[in-house]
Amino acid sequence: MTVDRIQNGHGQEPANPIRRAVILAAGRGDRLQPLTARLPKCLVEVGGESLLTRALHALARQGITEAVIVVGHLEEVIRERIGERFAGLDVRYVRAPDYETTNNIRSFWDARAYFDEDILLLEADVVFDDGVIAELLTEPGSGAAVAPFEREFSGTGVVCGEDRRITRFVLGAEQDASFDRAAAFKTVNIYSLRASLLREHIVPPLRRQIETGQVHDYYESVFRDLVREAGTPGFVAVDVSAYRWYEIDDHRDLDAAEFRLLDRDAQYDRIQQLHGSYWRYGFVDHSYLYNMHFPPPAMLDGFRADLPEIVTNYPVGQRELARLLADWTGADADHIAVANGAAELIKVLGNDFAGRLTIPTPSFNEYEAVISDDQLNRVTLHAPAFDLDIDVFAEAAIRWHSDTAVIVTPNNPTARSVPRDQVLRLARRLEPSGCRLIVDESFIEFSREGIAASVEGAVWAHPNLTVIKSMSKVFGIAGLRIGYLLSADREYIEGVRAALPIWNVNGFAEAFLRSVGRYRREFDESCELTRSHCRALFERLEATPGLEPLEPDANFILCKLSDSPIASPEFARRMYVEHRILVKDCAAKSMPDADRYLRIASRTPEENAQLVVALEAVLASAPAAVSP
Repeated sequence: MTVDRIQNGHGQEPANPIRRAVILAAGRGDRLQPLTARLPKCLVEVGGESLLTRALHALARQGITEAVIVVGHLEEVIRERIGERFAGLDVRYVRAPDYETTNNIRSFWDARAYFDEDILLLEADVVFDDGVIAELLTEPGSGAAVAPFEREFSGTGVVCGEDRRITRFVLGAEQDASFDRAAAFKTVNIYSLRASLLREHIVPPLRRQIETGQVHDYYESVFRDLVREAGTPGFVAVDVSAYRWYEIDDHRDLDAAEFRLLDRDAQYDRIQQLHGSYWRYGFVDHSYLYNMHFPPPAMLDGFRADLPEIVTNYPVGQRELARLLADWTGADADHIAVANGAAELIKVLGNDFAGRLTIPTPSFNEYEAVISDDQLNRVTLHAPAFDLDIDVFAEAAIRWHSDTAVIVTPNNPTARSVPRDQVLRLARRLEPSGCRLIVDESFIEFSREGIAASVEGAVWAHPNLTVIKSMSKVFGIAGLRIGYLLSADREYIEGVRAALPIWNVNGFAEAFLRSVGRYRREFDESCELTRSHCRALFERLEATPGLEPLEPDANFILCKLSDSPIASPEFARRMYVEHRILVKDCAAKSMPDADRYLRIASRTPEENAQLVVALEAVLASAPAAVSP
C-alpha cells in the first residue's frame, strides 16, 4: 500500500498553524566519536552546516516562531552557539538531567511544560529539506513524516490503512522476520502533535511510564500504544519521500547524508571518484559489469553462517588458493596464480613482466595504465564493427618487437569476441618472436559459445599462451575481488606468485572458492539468463532512434550516439542528474570519436526497460544535430 502525498502548495497558511517546535538534542552521540568528544551531536556539520542550525533555519522558513531545545550533553556549547534567538526564532532550553542514563522518552517528558499547544516534535540528528516540514504542517490532525524503507534504514516503522491512518508503530527491536518492510514506512522522526492529542492521549500514558521507571524506552512506545486504542485520533502518515532527509547515528550515516544533500551534478562528480560501493547511494548502476543472478541465495546463506569464522581467522595462502581454484577450473594448481582481482595481476604484469606491450584499442584501460607510453603499442580497432584482425595485430606486435601482447575477449568496451581458433592462431604467430600472448577472458561465460570459447584448455599446447581472468564479473562477486592467471610456464607462474603478498585474498574470497563448486548448475543458468536479458536490451536499443548499438557478445553494449549533439560525457551526466541512472561514457577510451560512445551494462529486464525510457527522454530533450 502506498501512502499518498498531500499536495498543499506550500505557500498557503494552514487553517490551524503550528508555531512551536520541540527539538530533542540531549544525547551523547557516542557512535559519532571522535566528532562528539568536544561537540554535541546536534552541532556536527553536514554539508558545511550543523544539524541543529539547519533545522532551525528550516523551521523559521516554514513559519515556526519558537524552538524549545531539550539539551544534555555539552549543553553549554549549544546554548553559546544558538543563543536565545536564532534565525528569527525565540529559543527556549530545557535541561534533561538524566540524559546519560535514560532514553529519549525521558527527554520528551522533560519538555512537557511546552505541550500546552500544538507542536512539531523532531530529533536533532535528522537532516531534512524544508519540504518535509511544509508537508507536515498542512496536515490538520497529528501527523508523522514517513518515507518508504530503504536498504540502509533502521529504526521505527509504521503500517498504514487505506485512509493514511497509522495502524501500527513497530519499533526497531520489534521488527522480526515477519515484519514486511516493503509494506511499511520508515518514520523520519518528525511529527506534528496537536494539543488535544498531547493533552488527552500522550501525556497521561507518558506520565505513567516515567513514574513506573520505564525511562529506557523510546517515546514511540507511547505512540505505538496510542494507535492500538479504539477511538483515539491517532496519526496520519505524511509521505515526504519527494524530499531529502536522513537520520544520522554514525559515520556511515553522516557520509550518506552528505551525499544526499549534494545536488545531482555534484553527486555525479562525487560518484566518479568512488570507483565502487554504488549500492549505498540509491541509484541504478548500468556502468559496472557483473552477473545480476549469481551467487544464489543458498550460497550467501552459507557465508552468513560462517561469518564469525571468516572475519576472525586468517585466510589461506597462495598455493592453497590455487588448489581451490583448480577444483573449479580443472587446471593444474601448480600453473595458477590467484590474486585480489584481475587488476592486481595486471599491475604485476605491467610492472614486472612486460617490457614492450602491444594491445588493440579500445580495450580495458588498466592494461594501458600499467605501462609507460613509450613501451606501449596500440593497434586501432576500427568502427563500426571493432573486430580484431589477427594478422594485422600479429604483424604490429612482431614489428614492435613486443615481448607481450594482450587481447580481451569478449572485449571491453566493445563486447566483441575473437573466435577461439583465431586466438590460438595468434598465439602460434607470436611464439617464434618470443612474444607472450595474454588473453583476458573475464567475460567469456557471457559469450554466445560460453566456456567453450575459452582457450584455457589449450595453454599446455602453447607455451607462450597465458589466460587471465577476473571472476568478479561473471560470478557477480565484485566485492570479493578474485582473479587468476593460468599458464603452462611454471617458472612464469612462480614469478607472478612471488610478486603477490602472501595474504592477498581475503577470507570471503576463500569461502567462495571452497563452495562455488556446489553451484555449477545455478551458475550456468545465471549466465544464460544474463545473455538473454542483454540480447533483449540490444533489440530495444537497436529500435531507439539516435542510438547505434553494436551487437554484443557479453553482458554489456557499446552504443554510439548517432544523432544527438550531446557528447557522451554530458549525456552520461544527464542520465544521472535527470534519471539517477549511471552509464559509462567512453571518452577516456583510446578510440576515434570516443566522446560519441556509451557503454551500457545489462541488468534486470525491469531496470533495462527503465534505462531505455531514460535514454529516449534525454535524446528527445536534446536539440537536433546539425548536419555538416
